[in-house]
Amino acid sequence: MGEDADVLRFRLRGPYEDPDGFDPDELSLLDDPHGGQWSGQPEPGGALGLGTLTQVVMVGDQVLDVVRRPISGSGYECAALELEDRGLYRRPGPPPSPPRAPMPPPHEQQLAWLARIVGGEGALAALGVDPLEPEELCLDEIRPSLHERVRGIDSRLRRWASPLLGDEGPTATRRLLIRAVAAEPALVTRSDRDDIAAGAVMWAVAKGNDLVGTNRPVRASVLQDVFGLRSTPSGRGSAFAQAVGGTQSLYGRPQWMYHAQPDVVALGSPDLLLSRFRRQLVLTRDLALVLRARTPAG
Repeated sequence: MGEDADVLRFRLRGPYEDPDGFDPDELSLLDDPHGGQWSGQPEPGGALGLGTLTQVVMVGDQVLDVVRRPISGSGYECAALELEDRGLYRRPGPPPSPPRAPMPPPHEQQLAWLARIVGGEGALAALGVDPLEPEELCLDEIRPSLHERVRGIDSRLRRWASPLLGDEGPTATRRLLIRAVAAEPALVTRSDRDDIAAGAVMWAVAKGNDLVGTNRPVRASVLQDVFGLRSTPSGRGSAFAQAVGGTQSLYGRPQWMYHAQPDVVALGSPDLLLSRFRRQLVLTRDLALVLRARTPAG
């Protein structure tokens, strides 16, 4: 093929053969690696593509075929650049960004955030403020081979749960430990260190109840010290929180929800929340519902 390889030719029906051996099938869109359409992807090096080359095959005034492919690599790049320099051609820009969804009113943002924290709109509507009752360790949901591990972790949690989280701390940490290990046994099977697991559970409960973090009562460094850890338990704690709260504990939130206050992980169940925190949630819920009732339907 010569320099004019991109020029369309036609084979006459009959004994005549094109000296260059042109095959009509070369007009097929199947020969185009982009399926006949410009992919719109940037070229190597990050430069935006030159655009689309359209080749039309006509017999008389009848269009037989239309082939579209990128100008880049077609042999017409120089022509396109020259036209662009002369102001006769403008390469396509990036596709327009999709329109952003309108922001919900602040009170609706609050209600959506609250529902995610407690495990849904139904749980939010029924949210109470009674303190968590003490309960014994129940291993019915845990595989027998992990019973001793869970008992060891629970014993470490009992030592520090009340001093750090209050009277309801032992119940909340025990419940989260059991549910997380039942849902994700690998949380304890991938490590044989009870101190790491206990620190992670304590962090998850504290973070889920707005007790750990900047200007909060419990510092992550304190958890690190009391459990004898070399680093903050927040990483493993996030895994325990996700095991009970699902991926909604950390991911999948609308952008505005990342800025909601307080900054907590969603444990996804009211019976993992301490009464002091639930009282805050109920006050916020009731205020948001009043604002919803006063806001005209839009």
